[in-house]
Amino acid sequence: MTTHNNMNGILGFVTLVFINYIFSATVFFLIPYIDYANIIGVLSLIYYSLTIIPTIIKTLFPNFYKQQYIWKSLMKNRRYTGVTAFCFAWNHAALLIWQKSLNFLDFNTCLQYFQGLSSIIIFTILAITSNDESVRKLQKNWKKIHNLTYLCLFILPWHILDKMFGRWT
Repeated sequence: MTTHNNMNGILGFVTLVFINYIFSATVFFLIPYIDYANIIGVLSLIYYSLTIIPTIIKTLFPNFYKQQYIWKSLMKNRRYTGVTAFCFAWNHAALLIWQKSLNFLDFNTCLQYFQGLSSIIIFTILAITSNDESVRKLQKNWKKIHNLTYLCLFILPWHILDKMFGRWT
């Protein structure tokens, strides 16, 4: 029974990523003059923030956390919000790779996009292990793996500042 539920979760996850990518690519081709890659990147950042903020609020302001239903709701649905952030991040990366014809076999390209590459790797690990089966199998290691999300708190601002410096008006 657990294997069947796990397969449903994996199938649902793959379907969500696929639908998200098809939608993004379709819209990208229909209206090519809009910078969808960066819009999707901002959406990913917003959803990622929604996964992190409840924990910060709960830690720093426990009484405020208890009084507000929104934080409890965000905390309860953090897994789904995080997977959605991953889908947006993956689409952001895929569109930018396609737009700029990036070659990650070139060492200089890997260095230039180190922050984004490391963030997407961390998000991929977190998304793959964001299910009950992984929690059960990894036990204490699951928590250690998911603490990688706090590393992204430093990598993402670095990524945004590095890539967008001089582009904001």
